[in-house]
Amino acid sequence: MERLSCHGSLYIRLTFFVLFALVSVTANAPMASVLDTSGCESVTTLYASDLNLKVFQDGASQPKYYRYLTVDPQSNYLFVGAMNRLVGLHLSDIQIASRRINQEFRANSESVFACRINGKLENLDCQNHVRYLVRNSTMANVFYMCATGAYSPTAYQLKFENDRFTILSESIGIGICPFDPNDNVTAVLIEKGSIGGIPALFAGAVTDFSKHDSIIARLPTYRQDGSLEADYVRTVRSRHDWLNEPQFVGSFDVGPYVYFFFREQAAEYSNCGRKIYSRVARVCKNDLGGSNHLKNIWVSYSKARLNCSIPGEYPYYFDEIQDVKFHGDTFYGLFTTNINGLPASAICGFTLIEIEKAFDSPFKEQKEKQYIWLPVPPGDVPTPRPGNCSAIGKNARYSIDFLPFISRLSMLMDKAVAHTLGRPIFYKVNSVMQRLVVVKNVTGPRDLVLFTATNNGIIYKIAAWAGLTELDPPKTYIVTTYVPFNDQRSIWQLVFHGSSIYFGTDMAVGQLSVETCKKYKKIDLCLYDPYCGWATDFEECVSKDVEKRNKITYHHLDLLSYSLEETIKKQVGNLYNPEMLSKTAGSSVTMKIEYKLHIIGSVRWTRNGTGVSGDRHILAQDNSLIVTDLRVSDEGSYTAVDNKGRTVASYTLVVETSKEQIEQRWMRKFDQWCDEFERYQEDIRQWERKCSSCCDETALANIKVPAIGGGK
Repeated sequence: MERLSCHGSLYIRLTFFVLFALVSVTANAPMASVLDTSGCESVTTLYASDLNLKVFQDGASQPKYYRYLTVDPQSNYLFVGAMNRLVGLHLSDIQIASRRINQEFRANSESVFACRINGKLENLDCQNHVRYLVRNSTMANVFYMCATGAYSPTAYQLKFENDRFTILSESIGIGICPFDPNDNVTAVLIEKGSIGGIPALFAGAVTDFSKHDSIIARLPTYRQDGSLEADYVRTVRSRHDWLNEPQFVGSFDVGPYVYFFFREQAAEYSNCGRKIYSRVARVCKNDLGGSNHLKNIWVSYSKARLNCSIPGEYPYYFDEIQDVKFHGDTFYGLFTTNINGLPASAICGFTLIEIEKAFDSPFKEQKEKQYIWLPVPPGDVPTPRPGNCSAIGKNARYSIDFLPFISRLSMLMDKAVAHTLGRPIFYKVNSVMQRLVVVKNVTGPRDLVLFTATNNGIIYKIAAWAGLTELDPPKTYIVTTYVPFNDQRSIWQLVFHGSSIYFGTDMAVGQLSVETCKKYKKIDLCLYDPYCGWATDFEECVSKDVEKRNKITYHHLDLLSYSLEETIKKQVGNLYNPEMLSKTAGSSVTMKIEYKLHIIGSVRWTRNGTGVSGDRHILAQDNSLIVTDLRVSDEGSYTAVDNKGRTVASYTLVVETSKEQIEQRWMRKFDQWCDEFERYQEDIRQWERKCSSCCDETALANIKVPAIGGGK
């Protein structure tokens, strides 16, 4: 596979260095500290001890299943949906116990009993798992909450007052809540553009215990006097070409439409076996449904495949969407390959323009079971075209073939939605990423910071620096790898607010800062991070918001005209300092690598242009060269070159053998010490003179001089 623009393929993470824990220069055996990573792998890995990690867990013995997180800036809480409870944690610090909500919402005993006799697990399935919480902005401090109810979906209307929830109403949640706590569900409360101006809940879920009937629906809405404003509308029941065992990952209110993202079994692939495809479906907010056999059925529903793939003669597809976020005019989707194959993950962008192109393409149909799927001829499409929001509603007049067309077709579009620039923004093999956060405008309008969470407890911070033009692909780097826990627990939720990332696992909720600049010791690693800049005067990585002179960021690098090393060198000067070493025969010397950029893999040391070898020349774990039992033949010019061909260190070694040489060296050292001591004494004298002057000036200031004219 062709790889995207990423720097680096093999990194060494040095956790400690013991001087004599050495490896031969010529040895090629793998070491435990060497990570076999992909081309975009981060060289900076931070563990719990490296992070200001904040953790909430309500008892560590049993899992609480913190699988739903939502940020509510209005109340300043992070609300956490867990098993049998709803938790509220303070956004600034989730460990503040005085600002914490912990309320129980248990399933009723009848539902638990019915769940158990149907063969479900008592300690997981037959409990009440909170799956989402939505604030109703038209009613003060009112929320809608959905929970599994021990395989008896339950919907709640809650009032939030004095840091506590009160149940206003409790009802059956079938169609908007899942039965199975492991199933995905999505919901969005539509307030702008809803029918009659009454907020309406749109949801994607299942309606039965066996998951046979999946649904995208709008709940009925009622006026203040209790009369019906708009009845419920849903997808066709038991039509697998409309929805085929979907797993929903997101829903969004955009213009006149509500968009749903999900993965499902591909009906158009059924003749060739079982295949999962990712979809985007949309419905019109003003859709009241059809008539007769399509009563309460969407007449605006349609769906299209999402194409996230690496281009080539044989494109490599990431078919299974796991998460999606919407920013500006672009949806950013996190995709994986099927778990039964080579695991890989990718992030692709889909603009509203490309989505519109797909929904304007021909519909796709299969005439008979044994036939292939083909585009519907334009002449067979009724007028108005299904999916046109301006042509439906209370006063809509449909042609005679409008409703039969919808009833007959799968409402699948022939054209897939193309991803931006025709390639993923980022991808990584040997990783199953489950959750995505997208942050824009950290450094520029076209730059992105992406956070992803995996099924084995890793969080990646990914920088996607915009290309020179909008047609150029971004430069993408895994800036930092966070490993917050010792075990490889799955991270189920990941959300962002302010300067923190919050994540949920079955055992705990975590909070960590997105800014980790002090952890970068190399200039390029610092500059890759959009939150950071390199202070050249202090030679340290600082936050981009810190006011310091001579601070450079990634945007200061002229990568069009120069290589990374050249442009950084123009900003900071030499990337290493040649050194002169003088040692006595029989001793040992260590030549360290102090290159200001990070080095990938091992280096090659030469003496006077020839590779060093022998038992006395040893390459340490940090690429330093150690020469033991020094001899006159070891004198010369030593140079270290990395696998990119960069000179990363240079030493000139002199080996002293005679008594006179050794005495002269010690005399030179003594003279240097004397010079340094003299400078120290001079500094002391200057300080004493300054102090004495200050004291004299203070004394003069305290003398009272009589006023002119004989005043007392």
